[in-house]
Amino acid sequence: MSKVHKEQETGGMALHAVQAGTPTQDAAGLLAAALKPGADYSQVVNAVEAVLQCTQRGLAGDAASYAQYQSLLLELHLPGEPRTEPTRRWMASQIYLVEDKFAPELPNFTALPVDQFRERVDAEIAARTRVKHPMSVHLFEGTPPLRDVRFFLQHHWTRSYNFYSLLAELAFRFEAIEDASVFYRNLYGEAGAESPDRSHPALLAHLMTYFDIPLSIDFARLDPLEKAYLNNRIRCVRHTDVAWGLALLYAVESVSCVNHRRIYELLQRLDVPAEPSEFHRLHGTQDEIDTEEMWNLIAKLAPGESFQRMFMQSLVRHFDINKAYFDMLWQEMQGQAIQNA
Repeated sequence: MSKVHKEQETGGMALHAVQAGTPTQDAAGLLAAALKPGADYSQVVNAVEAVLQCTQRGLAGDAASYAQYQSLLLELHLPGEPRTEPTRRWMASQIYLVEDKFAPELPNFTALPVDQFRERVDAEIAARTRVKHPMSVHLFEGTPPLRDVRFFLQHHWTRSYNFYSLLAELAFRFEAIEDASVFYRNLYGEAGAESPDRSHPALLAHLMTYFDIPLSIDFARLDPLEKAYLNNRIRCVRHTDVAWGLALLYAVESVSCVNHRRIYELLQRLDVPAEPSEFHRLHGTQDEIDTEEMWNLIAKLAPGESFQRMFMQSLVRHFDINKAYFDMLWQEMQGQAIQNA
């Protein structure tokens, strides 16, 4: 039995395929035509059908189709022509429906009392945190060359610069202001409170500038697994069931202090000045408050069996994608080391 078939049988997601097939050749062209101002309804329908076929094959294990569907989905997620925004969001929502069919099945899942559910969630996060990944060990416990640090920070910028947009998306999923305010308070801090020059993207940009890392991102050139990581974050916070977005953001926020503290300590060992280091100094202390506020909101919804199941599905899927993504970065980092040896 192939690796792909085994993963499908156990409800896992096939992030790597044993055999690569041929993606839908006209999906990209049909999508481009459908997103032109003035495109008619039939063009939109033809495009979405082609993209969904590509998505289905990709999630079933076809590597070429997987890469193409992640590229097309990221194109739908990225800001574009304002007049096509409703079309792009609708198309992306149709892809989410296909992805839902490949969510982890969790065959042994049982609902728990809320306090025990948090123990289950935190145990899952602790077991699969990226702090234990070989690349993290190399960077934070070893003596990495400057080349490796710069490589890591470049990708750190790609996944971190617009974190505020995830908070904004999820806030809109909540009708009650007392629930949405959890994310608005977090957004207030992300925006720098009363000082826009202290916004978190601006602070992180100082570090990129210090290491001479371009702030512009060539999304088309990203590896399919990095696109999958970015796409999944957006998918989760836009999902109609808030369990998906809450799981994603809780997983990110709950380990934020540890991750950023490790990076800050690395920067200190490299004698990076205070201004470029400020983003990680700040995040090494304050995110615990955001985590607790978010859990209080989760606890209001957690008694339901359906919520707990979807929350855990989102969590497992996030960590599956996260591991594949970090494995890819680690392999590329090691490859660069061999080339420069």
